[in-house]
Amino acid sequence: MNTVSDLNETDLNEDVLRAHAKGDFAALVELYAAAGDRALRAGEIDAGCFFTTQAYVFALQDGHGQAEALRATLMRHGREA
Repeated sequence: MNTVSDLNETDLNEDVLRAHAKGDFAALVELYAAAGDRALRAGEIDAGCFFTTQAYVFALQDGHGQAEALRATLMRHGREA
């Protein structure tokens, strides 16, 4: 089984759409966080922060343990105070 970080962009997009359709906030946190991480590692700061923000919002809604780490990422890039 592939991990989220192993998914290609098309598979990641399809998984995001499926998670949205099911209302699976935990999966959305993981998927958007992975997309954000990829974009940030590629130097695409605006895109990376957009995806990380989406992950953060779903983490807050779901009480997900990754919320503070996502917030810290946004703070490092000047997107959260």
